[in-house]
Amino acid sequence: MLERDGPATLPAPQRPAPQVFGRPLVNRPQRTTSISARLCMSVCLAVGSVATARAADHEPPDHPALATQRPADAVGSREPRVALLPPVEFNLEESLFAGEPIADADTKPLAPRRRSAGGPFGRAAPVSIGGFYAPPTAVVRQPATLAMNAEFARVAAPLVPPQEDEPLWIGIGRFGRLELATDAILPDSAQPVPDQLWLVETGVTHVRPIASGGALGGTFLFGSASDQPFAAGRDLTLMAIAFWNTPARNERDEWNFSVFYSPTSQLPYPLPGLAYAWRPSERFEAKLGVPAALEWRPDDAWTISASYFPLVNANIEARRRLGADWALVAFYRTDTQIYFLADRLRDDERFYVFDQRAAVGLERTLGNGFTLEALASWLFDRELFQGTNFTSGRTDVVEFDAGPGLSLQLLWRR
Repeated sequence: MLERDGPATLPAPQRPAPQVFGRPLVNRPQRTTSISARLCMSVCLAVGSVATARAADHEPPDHPALATQRPADAVGSREPRVALLPPVEFNLEESLFAGEPIADADTKPLAPRRRSAGGPFGRAAPVSIGGFYAPPTAVVRQPATLAMNAEFARVAAPLVPPQEDEPLWIGIGRFGRLELATDAILPDSAQPVPDQLWLVETGVTHVRPIASGGALGGTFLFGSASDQPFAAGRDLTLMAIAFWNTPARNERDEWNFSVFYSPTSQLPYPLPGLAYAWRPSERFEAKLGVPAALEWRPDDAWTISASYFPLVNANIEARRRLGADWALVAFYRTDTQIYFLADRLRDDERFYVFDQRAAVGLERTLGNGFTLEALASWLFDRELFQGTNFTSGRTDVVEFDAGPGLSLQLLWRR
């Protein structure tokens, strides 16, 4: 996601030097799980995650990434925000789980001047926990229903205290659990739909400022995304990103070069990225290329954004601030989760959970860097299937009806 800025009250921005802001296969009965119990577990995870992040330094930044500090607005009543290089959620097609909301932006107004947006895959809060629930809906061509619930958490923190104009090392941890409560079977293999799917990953991000005013760096995550995580070597996964950002000739825009690879992506091959970050005004920014994105702020209250990453990863969001502490959020997006099933017949076969969704909800700023987000969604075009990639060789396709979903997420950005 692109960073959010305020009104265009300043002259065309000039690029400053980068800075650091200086922190099991048997048939089984249908199962359901209390969402309140799941959310309680998530709250416990939150306490531990926040404590870990606070231990990194006495004054952690808004996001633990290399940041270019922006000046406060003319009134001087708001804290400066930071541009993220890069975020925790750099892969637009891989939100942690089906219920994770996409909106990680602060509801408070931002300082107007834009700086380098950093890595190519947007931004996210350094600490996030939450839960999601979708009630049972009918499975197509099977006498069964399917319900979903999930919990997720992520944390990122500096491995060493950040120093201005110095390379930055960020430690990253991600966890998620998705439950598919159903009696449905995979029609081709005649096996039951897996009831538990897990994601456990850890890794590091490195960002290095360069004298030209740009930055280069990368991210490496290693872990397991499976119904039986770490059960075998073939169930392991990784995600690797390298990027280089360099100023354009006009000193206002930027070229973004990147390479992305993950075996649990819609296109499990190394994917090059090239985008031109065009910033004609303080209220509009577009990344023209791959990954593509735009953000438009028609006034101080509204922010409209969109992004795309191959193959079918689209996200359109509108946000309206309702005073200092509230914001209304609405979005459409596609959602894909990809796993390695432990008992699959082919090593390169993946299990996909896909849907499209539209959502509306509210965010409430709680203070001390915390934001609570509640969303109601409508999920449609929902299916599970296996395949060697997203577009070909599909087997075991299970479709299920559209239905509602509810999610709750706690974010910490301070």
